[in-house]
Amino acid sequence: MAAVLVNIPERASAAAAAVAVEGDPSLDPELEELYNTDGITPAAPEERSGLVVLRVAEVAQFQEKILRAVVNGDFADSDVRISPMQFAFGTQILLRNSNIDGNIRLMIREEIPKSKRKLARTNAVTIMNTLQQIQQYAGRIKRDFVPIEMIELADMYLVVRTNLNELYNYLPDPEKKKYYGFFTAVTEYEKKIADGTYNPDIDGILNFD
Repeated sequence: MAAVLVNIPERASAAAAAVAVEGDPSLDPELEELYNTDGITPAAPEERSGLVVLRVAEVAQFQEKILRAVVNGDFADSDVRISPMQFAFGTQILLRNSNIDGNIRLMIREEIPKSKRKLARTNAVTIMNTLQQIQQYAGRIKRDFVPIEMIELADMYLVVRTNLNELYNYLPDPEKKKYYGFFTAVTEYEKKIADGTYNPDIDGILNFD
């Protein structure tokens, strides 16, 4: 039996990724609402446990990369800007919209083999504690980042990503193959939505049944 999950909308994932924009969206409830729905974009399908694990790991990887890139000066000649509040707010949205805690619990209970469940629970605790630490750490900074803070935050995202990957690897091979297929399909679906090329008459409706 597959574990059924809460969807992670593309806009929520983008907010969690904290792609740098000037200003703090958490100060404006209307902007926060826009991260969740625009009233136009078709709703993505209901997601499942292994898929959510992969997608949250992808967000963590993006966050880590952008933090390290800023520290390394890779964006020195661009308009990319990041602020601590973007990461605190993005993590809050990610936790709310992915229901990662509940979905990991369901995955452990229903899909991970019994021989791996003790290890999986340890991973789960590390993931949730670290996500909370990210939100608290970034939320305490009331000024611009200094490099060491971005490095520490990137290291926290690395912990989240590696533990999520370990959870995924506990799954039996058929389940891993299935969820990776879902992940690829959702990535393509969201790319078409972002590019404005999605056509339900041609592309059909994405589902996991």
